[in-house]
Amino acid sequence: MNWQVQSVILLAELAGGTVLFRFFIPFFRRVKTGKFDLYIGDRFKKDGSEPKFAGLVMALIMVLGLTVGMVGRSFFNEGETAGDTDLPVFAASAAVVLFVTADGLVRDYNSETKRGIGPKRRWVILWRWALCFGYCCLLGHLDVLDTRLLLPFHMGNIEFGFIFYPLTAAFMTVIIGLAELHDCPGGVTDQGCDGLCALSSMMFCLGSAGACGMYPRLEIPQIFSVVTAGACGAYLVWGISPSKMYLGRSGSSLLGACIAVITVTTNMPLAFLCSGIVFIADGVCTLVGRLVFKRRKQLLFKGLTLHGHLSNRGWSDYRIMGVSAIMTLLGAVGTFVYASYADSILLNK
Repeated sequence: MNWQVQSVILLAELAGGTVLFRFFIPFFRRVKTGKFDLYIGDRFKKDGSEPKFAGLVMALIMVLGLTVGMVGRSFFNEGETAGDTDLPVFAASAAVVLFVTADGLVRDYNSETKRGIGPKRRWVILWRWALCFGYCCLLGHLDVLDTRLLLPFHMGNIEFGFIFYPLTAAFMTVIIGLAELHDCPGGVTDQGCDGLCALSSMMFCLGSAGACGMYPRLEIPQIFSVVTAGACGAYLVWGISPSKMYLGRSGSSLLGACIAVITVTTNMPLAFLCSGIVFIADGVCTLVGRLVFKRRKQLLFKGLTLHGHLSNRGWSDYRIMGVSAIMTLLGAVGTFVYASYADSILLNK
């Protein structure tokens, strides 16, 4: 995708998103507090009225970005036609993101209005897997998803056949869960780091956009990467610590779904091990901490997640976000290397 189009998308999302968040924050505060006030208080100080529901606004911003991207793509690629599978892939990818976000919105609403915690976690995981499985089957039908897994270090490919679809759906479900965990465990904002998940996701998407930009075949995930990065940037204007609006489960699940879609449509799922290192680190630390507690009844870390542990050790939100951004950028270098390696083996088949 032309760099001018990418620049226009990012600028449009940053400008439009900043206005949209300022417009919606008072309405979402009313859901939480029961009071409506256009004045949202000091930007650099919390007052306890900060709402969730950022996923809804970010979805609107992404619609704006995709619209600008499609128009710009047509304008700068005069004489070229989009692939026959582009529109169905875009539509299916957007549907996955929107359905996952809608589930997060319902859970945010239940949490903010004290209506309960919603469906049990296992049912949420099951329906997400079913949604992702249908998405993978569609990509396979459109010949977009390759059922071969490319191994690093010239170890060749593993052909999974149809079993690749349910495995990939499970992988996407895990990515969405890791993004939620990276924001705050169980949706409890006191255990999160304001803006961390959005910043990590933005750095992930910028790295993915750069890697995908080297190969015309990866234009679809590149567009999604740019659009998601722009939505994250717009959110950070209001969401970076101290946040005036939390991501909530709607925002974190939206980002998780976007990252999952980007990872799958690149046909390089193992690249997530590099560029998604901060999400994986939080997930591994949480899993190890729980296993140790169940066996020894002792706390291994001072928090449920790695960033929670660092926060309880006295790290500021900005220090945690800075380290996370650096680690994600370093992981992006690994993604570039893997993409270059994959180009001659898998992408140019």
